[in-house]
This record gives sequence, C-alpha cells and structure tokens, in this order.
Amino acid sequence: GVLNTSMIIVSCLYISVGYFGYMRYGENVAGSITLNLPNDFLATVVKLVMSLAIFFTYALQFYVPVDVILPFFQRRVSPANWLYADYALRYSLCLFTFGLAAAIPKLDLVISLVGAMSSSTLALMAPPVLEMVCYWETDFMTRGRIFKNCSIFTIGFIGFLTGTYVSLTNI
Repeated sequence: GVLNTSMIIVSCLYISVGYFGYMRYGENVAGSITLNLPNDFLATVVKLVMSLAIFFTYALQFYVPVDVILPFFQRRVSPANWLYADYALRYSLCLFTFGLAAAIPKLDLVISLVGAMSSSTLALMAPPVLEMVCYWETDFMTRGRIFKNCSIFTIGFIGFLTGTYVSLTNI
C-alpha cells in the first residue's frame, strides 16, 4: 500500500508539472521545465531545491542495479574488501552516468528514447506476460484475464513502437 500510494502521488505531481509547464510555455518548453524558468529569486530557489533533491537521491536509484551486479564483483575480491567493492561499484556507476550526461549533447532526446523503450516494456508489457506465465495452468487465469493481459500488452507494444519511432526520428 505504501508503494502504491507514493507512486500515485509522485505520478500525479509529474503529470501536473508536465501539464502546467506545457500550458505555460507551449511548444517552447525545454527538455527540463527548469530551463524555462526566469532568473528571479523564486525560480533560483526552485532550481536549487531541484538540484539538492537530485543530489541527495541520485545514488539511491542504483540500489537495485547494485544489488544485482555486486555479487559478480564480490566473487572476485576477498570478503574483507566487499565493502570497498560495494563503494567502488556505486561510485563508478554514478561517475559513468555523469560522464554520459556530459558527453551526450542532446541528452533529452536519448532520455526520451530510453523512456519509450524501457518504460512501456517494464510498466505495460512485462507484467501481463509474467502474470500469464505464472498463473497459466491455474483457475486464476480466466478468459477475461487473458483478454485483459493481451489488451494491456498490446497497448504497451503500440506505445513502445510509436515512442521509439518518434524518439529515433527526433534524434
């Protein structure tokens, strides 16, 4: 319940910022809404708070990837150095993504491509497939559920194709 509630709140906040940002700036909206803000005191405070939020939460986003990758590195070092391997992996991932952000000139286009490919796959295509694989031979998988899962997968696949196509043409 906590995860669902927090994701609903965060999604509503993102949708409202996107909606009102587009309503205010229209076609002239930049890749990040903070780029459209004027250089007055309130806008500077907003940019500072956004920067601090990213600064303090960016490394947390690597919790799952590090949890998956870390055993590979821990097998190659002695148990006494596992903590150092953990820190080295976390710092390396952060520095690698910072380097990519600095090296790619139009990062917003790459982010939209990654979002189109991964978001629709993770959010709309993978869950119905997993549900059908896990419950296929049980009474839980009725014709209605199969239709629901196929419909959700189809919507996700169409979003995947159109989003990827639009992103690639923009790049």
